[in-house]
Amino acid sequence: MPFQDVDETDVVEVPRPPTALERGARKIFVEDWSLKLLALAITLILWFAVTGQNQPLTIRTGVQLNLIRPSNLDISNDPPRTVEVVLTGSRPNLQSLSPLDLVATVDVSDHLAGERVIRLSLDRVTMQLPDGVKIESFQPSTIPVRLEPRMERQVPVEVKTEGKPADGYEVYGINPAQMTVRVRGPASRIEALQTAPTETISLSGRKESFTASRVAIDIPDQKIDVLDPLVDLAVEVGEKRTEKSFSGVAARSISGVEVRPATAEVTLAGPASVLSQLRPEDVKVVVDMATTGGSVAALELPPAVKDRVKLLSVRPSQFSLIR
Repeated sequence: MPFQDVDETDVVEVPRPPTALERGARKIFVEDWSLKLLALAITLILWFAVTGQNQPLTIRTGVQLNLIRPSNLDISNDPPRTVEVVLTGSRPNLQSLSPLDLVATVDVSDHLAGERVIRLSLDRVTMQLPDGVKIESFQPSTIPVRLEPRMERQVPVEVKTEGKPADGYEVYGINPAQMTVRVRGPASRIEALQTAPTETISLSGRKESFTASRVAIDIPDQKIDVLDPLVDLAVEVGEKRTEKSFSGVAARSISGVEVRPATAEVTLAGPASVLSQLRPEDVKVVVDMATTGGSVAALELPPAVKDRVKLLSVRPSQFSLIR
């Protein structure tokens, strides 16, 4: 049996088990490397997002102007209702702005009457902004304002209507419960106002009188305040009126004494149906002889029609006593 030299024999080394440090390093850097890269990417994205949220931003947005005027003056011109404001702040703070925050209150109460140019400066403009949001500037940076003394007066009511009554009918009259209303505003605009128009009242198809309650006064000038904003209207509608003359109408004096001439010709206006029922004997002329030449004092009519007809003329217009 041949012998083999010990030095020539292959020696198989048994692998050394990894240490705890080596096992931890492998787990960190080798195992599940794709998931770890994804987690790292998400972390970086979140870090950049949070860092970006805190970076100051500048935005330009419109704000509504609210002018505080002197107590005894009014603004008679039309300054801009909105301006642009430049704001600086973090993204979350700017995104938290609400419409209530976007109102710029400008105090002009220290100005006198006249043409004024108001500078929109930080010491004059107030805005309720979230913490961390600052005003940089306004565009435009100035606004023109005309301040005038406030004036109040009574203005006649003008009734506006539309449409027509039914065929054979007409409007006899429209009577507001109050003939004037009180208005207040800048002196130049109040002085230029001639009437206070109402909202439009429809007459379409009407055949009888009616009352329109609480009709709004509709003055288009927004600078004028209506202190009596509602009125009641009595609208008188009736049959179309015609004219009719009556001859041989008896005439007498107030005291009953006979006058000359003893009869007259009377022309009346009223609904055709009413006038057609009247006879000359239903009408009497009453003369006041105390006046110069004895003028007509009144007209006597049956009670049922006296409020429905109108006297247009009497011929002759003067009378004398029979001596």
